Amino acid sequence: MGTEFTVSAQIPHFQNDYPEYQKVEIIETQSKVKIDGILNDSIWQVSNFSGNFQQYYPYDTSQSKSKTWFSLCHDDKFIYAAMRCDNRNPQKPFVVNNLKRDFSVNSHDAVVLSLSPFLDGQNGFSFGVTPYNAQREGAIENGGVFGVSTAWDQVWFSETSITDSFWYAEMAIPLASIRFVPGAEKWGVNVARIDLKNNEISNFHKVPRNFNISTLVFIDTLEWRKPLNKKFFNGVLVPYISNNSIQVKSAGPIEQQPRVGFDAKWALSQSLNLDATLNPDFAQVDVDQQQVNLTRFSLFFPERRQFFIENSDLFANFGFRQIRPFFSRRIGLAPDRTNIPIQYGLRVSGKYGNNWRLGLMNVSTEARGLESISHINYSVLALQRKVWQASNIGIIAVHDERLGGIKRDFNTVLGTEFNLLTPDNRWAGKAFIQKSHYPGLSANRGFAHATWLMYKTLDWNIMWNHEYVSRLFNARTGFVPRVDNFDPSTGRVVKWDYWRLEPMVKRIFYPSNNKTINNLAIHVYNSSYYDSAWVPTESFSDVKGELNFQNSTRISFAGYHQYFRLFLPFAPVNMPGGGYLTGQHHMYGAKASVSTNNRKPFAVSGNIDLGSYFIGYKQEYTTEISWRVPGLGNRRIPRLYLSGNLRHIDIDFGDSGRYKIDLIGLKADYSFSTTTYLIGYWQLNAQNRLMNVNVRFQWRYRPMSDIFIVFAQNWDRTALMLKPQSETWGFAGRSLALKMAYWF
Repeated sequence: MGTEFTVSAQIPHFQNDYPEYQKVEIIETQSKVKIDGILNDSIWQVSNFSGNFQQYYPYDTSQSKSKTWFSLCHDDKFIYAAMRCDNRNPQKPFVVNNLKRDFSVNSHDAVVLSLSPFLDGQNGFSFGVTPYNAQREGAIENGGVFGVSTAWDQVWFSETSITDSFWYAEMAIPLASIRFVPGAEKWGVNVARIDLKNNEISNFHKVPRNFNISTLVFIDTLEWRKPLNKKFFNGVLVPYISNNSIQVKSAGPIEQQPRVGFDAKWALSQSLNLDATLNPDFAQVDVDQQQVNLTRFSLFFPERRQFFIENSDLFANFGFRQIRPFFSRRIGLAPDRTNIPIQYGLRVSGKYGNNWRLGLMNVSTEARGLESISHINYSVLALQRKVWQASNIGIIAVHDERLGGIKRDFNTVLGTEFNLLTPDNRWAGKAFIQKSHYPGLSANRGFAHATWLMYKTLDWNIMWNHEYVSRLFNARTGFVPRVDNFDPSTGRVVKWDYWRLEPMVKRIFYPSNNKTINNLAIHVYNSSYYDSAWVPTESFSDVKGELNFQNSTRISFAGYHQYFRLFLPFAPVNMPGGGYLTGQHHMYGAKASVSTNNRKPFAVSGNIDLGSYFIGYKQEYTTEISWRVPGLGNRRIPRLYLSGNLRHIDIDFGDSGRYKIDLIGLKADYSFSTTTYLIGYWQLNAQNRLMNVNVRFQWRYRPMSDIFIVFAQNWDRTALMLKPQSETWGFAGRSLALKMAYWF
């Protein structure tokens, strides 16, 4: 296990009243700090190590059992962090899936440093390592209420070491890699310790267990003995070369698509960044996870492309999930999710002082005559102003224009919103209004607006939401699926206004001194849609009970009612003879779900949904499994992680037929090291009659510089030539992509 060593540490008195900030100092060091995971540098011998963490899970009313200490220092280039983590029960293996970067803190032992340079309660940075030195960095957005976005990537360094008594971590975070205002005397800081093998999570500064551990309003004050006034050069150039070999037919020619381009970053200030891209290539981006769609509307797929990631919340979080004025996947991706080459992209984003955030973006895509896709230019402006301690107001303008046509073809959306977050995080909310503008639309038409308010305590979670979207509201570069209603009888899209009301009440109970049950909850929920005359068109209501055990096992049961008024013909499945459903439908059903202890090497979760479904009945079964394959050798480092999911839907419409839909996915992640990975993914979507395989090899041969090799092959269901009534899986294309990027 290695040689045990001792770190000199002075542990300050713990302040139990978490609203009172504990003072953490960051001192300057003149000596070089060697990042080796062994805390024997001279600076760590004289530093004050802060400790006495407060438990977050399973309780938040006591000090942690697994002790953790940390200290911070800096020189003129780096912030250094040292962590000493108590290795309780060393005979137990650490809970670590593999060595892959950007791990989930829900399934890995780790220590995580959170920094909030602006003390705005909204934005910060997160850096974490597992005992085996797998790294995880991310941007904390929206106050950390919904966690950390690990899509943000930066250069930083870490090493760890393990003994029978402790495990240690050292970090070196370049000051040029993070955004801050020079001269600030205080930052925000917190450290989280995830010790899943001992079923405990803790924080240096207490975070109530009903909030995310990265929530920025629960954070300590980091005091600089000598404020940073130096301006750091922050310029990055990432050129790449790639080639994509594509074969459309099994015996057809192989088309070569070589590309050369670059991504670049330039710091306009220490907190404001310019990003540029020319001929970007996204061959290495993870494949989308297939979904089954039994609704009348488009499904949402997340953004994974690097150019759109940093400060993405500034652009993408305006509006709601289904009322987005800007959705970056509209850029460079056709409706069938095939790529449309991006010519260039420019973006300015970041903080201006402590109170302002600014975002400007301009992107242009190529024209493709064979698919009748125009050359399109996209422009976005976003501006936020901090108000109070953690709230903000913002405006956004989104404009796209299709160039080269006889008539001007453009779409513009203007919007403003207020985001509420109180210092104790009990109240969170949003209110916005948006307006479309396009040829032929009058100035007083084409609006969307909504409000959302949530009250959250340890015992209660109460929410209210309303939405309204006009049928004349058009966000062509956004995501507003419910306005468009497809009429299969005419093949046309019909637009309708809609209103939505969405209340929810949840009561949580925490049994005292119960070694089995952590908490139980009951919630009542409704989501109802109405037309412009306030006549109901769709509604979903349920009553749900949840039981959460101390070992992280979870069980829930729910009964529900659904109502649909189908004002257009609708076919959730391909009914024979092109049959469609119409009229009013009431559906009743029950759901049950269970997820086992995710700290174990083998974990399972499953859902059952049984009930009436339009003119028949539906059975739906969903299962997800994961297996952390035990490691080999003296250290037993886990390297292979297997996971799979199955969704089976059985719909019985009686005389109108019985339909079965399967969605299957299998994934294998293998880590050669903390910088080299091999990922294989197989998916079968019976609804879309598609099957695909994706294999991706990644080697990070130096910080933020990668070589990718990606193989993909697709199949679809095709009729047999001799027996048209029968089908088989037919070849639908394959590709082999090679990409090399170098981070200067």
